[in-house]
Amino acid sequence: MGLRNYASGIGLAGNVLTATAVFAQESEVPVATVDKLTLMMMITHGGPILWLIMVLGVISFALALYLLITLTVKREVPPSLIKRAHSQISAGDLRGAYQMCLERDEMMANVLRAGLKMSGHERYVIQEAMESEGERAATSLWQRITYLNNIAVIAPLLGLTGTVWGMMQAIGAIAFDSAQVRSITMAYSVALAMITTLAGLLLAILTMTVFFYLRGRVIKIVATVEAQASEFIELIARGRQT
Repeated sequence: MGLRNYASGIGLAGNVLTATAVFAQESEVPVATVDKLTLMMMITHGGPILWLIMVLGVISFALALYLLITLTVKREVPPSLIKRAHSQISAGDLRGAYQMCLERDEMMANVLRAGLKMSGHERYVIQEAMESEGERAATSLWQRITYLNNIAVIAPLLGLTGTVWGMMQAIGAIAFDSAQVRSITMAYSVALAMITTLAGLLLAILTMTVFFYLRGRVIKIVATVEAQASEFIELIARGRQT
């Protein structure tokens, strides 16, 4: 009997040690992970949706930088073009002004070229030609900055999708994880899931801010072209009469 009880005690102690080891293995990773949860770790475990948001961020940055450099009033309505075209048209050199505009790709050059092409017609024909070209060029400018607006709309939706997916994993932890590590696993999954929403919102805010700024530039460019076009319409119509 004594040996049997001694053996039973050893078996019970072994079971306790085994259970303790299993519990330690189950709880070791989540606890250590929560204690050392960093931004880099959250990005690493953010999943493919977070990486997609980061790719959109790189595209948005490159596009914003390009538009900030190229989309300016000085670029689309260069003072040198205005001065030279004004002197040529005033001197009656409509062909020379048309050839100069043909060699350039600024918005003002395209609008002026459309008017010079109709220089032999009535004033209203010249005006309609320049207005039509101006509308087409303005649409092209708006289209260039619309890509930033599209990214700003898609980014938070992707972030929300990633968060919902993480919440689904957290709910799955309730059903399948042991009671000892259930709360830790849920907290860890939710923390990792929320990083996608944060990334999506940050990208949307920054991109939308740049979009609003560039929208103001486009409005200023279009207004400047319209003002200059009105002057050139009078010059071209006057040159036709003379």
